[in-house]
Amino acid sequence: MGHPPQGNAGQGHLPQGVAALEVWQNKNKVNLSLKDETSDTQFLLKLGNGICWSFMATPKTRSWVQKFATIIGLNPDDRDMSRSSTRMFFVPGRWKKDECNEPNPLIFSKIKTDLPTDGWNGVDFGALRLWTHKGTPDIVCEIEPARSHRVDIVKMWTALYGIYLRSFDSGGLILHGALIERNGSGVLLAGPGGAGKSTLSRRLPPAWHVLSDDQSLVVPDDQNRYLAHPVPTWSDHLWHGSEQNWNIQHYVPLAAIFFIEQATSDRVVPIGQGQAAVRINDSCAEAINPVWWHMDMKEKTDIKKKIFDNASDMARTVPAHILRNSLNGYFWDEIEKVL
Repeated sequence: MGHPPQGNAGQGHLPQGVAALEVWQNKNKVNLSLKDETSDTQFLLKLGNGICWSFMATPKTRSWVQKFATIIGLNPDDRDMSRSSTRMFFVPGRWKKDECNEPNPLIFSKIKTDLPTDGWNGVDFGALRLWTHKGTPDIVCEIEPARSHRVDIVKMWTALYGIYLRSFDSGGLILHGALIERNGSGVLLAGPGGAGKSTLSRRLPPAWHVLSDDQSLVVPDDQNRYLAHPVPTWSDHLWHGSEQNWNIQHYVPLAAIFFIEQATSDRVVPIGQGQAAVRINDSCAEAINPVWWHMDMKEKTDIKKKIFDNASDMARTVPAHILRNSLNGYFWDEIEKVL
């Protein structure tokens, strides 16, 4: 359950029209009409490698941003810190039917800022439009007016893709893996959807702590370490009514990655750097899969190269293993033997 849903609500997806995911890219000119009103609410997201994000709301998006910040554990932004942070602006969007497929100039209302006025690339996720620019790390998220709690969750889910994409530039990766911790060290249980990450996480004894059970953001620091952050299991919020809050700013040094495989007995099998790089690459590619639907071939090629380079670097630093796990065994004992 690692991707934002599409399709018909009656089949476990969003209502028709909300998730009509379409490429909407204007590579030449997107004019921004910037009014003299600054964003009035900010929240700070600080990653383990020191990179900071300021989530900036306008009056019309304030309540949604506050809800988002609560779920992922953000605090009100320190204005001094915000001067050195990358900004993510959340602005009310235009969702008229006749505008959805036209690359007309956008009006990002109620922002007083120094953003470029043209050259923006837009990706339409249905309930949220993500705008990036090669000339600035800042991101503009144009969000659909509030309709329901479920739609709000989808907007939060997709907004984080902007941070994931920017993290690739500094060596980071979003991985399809549960993040567990013991004695201050983090371990990833990596695998595709349905591989058993959540099930294994629930089976762990009290000495282990589950920080996330679906996806994790991993970033390198300046000490040649990889630091892993938990990412919310958005599908639980969307389909199961979860009210859990997550501290996405919390991180642990990553001690090892285990690629899980079901078996009749529990066993850990070490793998080499080459195989680890391929598996890490595939894990990230799956986690970021919805973004591919909205990119042209050149953009896909550029991002895939970043992902593979980052995966290769991670494989040289973080030990990787295959974890063969049985239905009733003590797989964590096998993990602890190699840590």
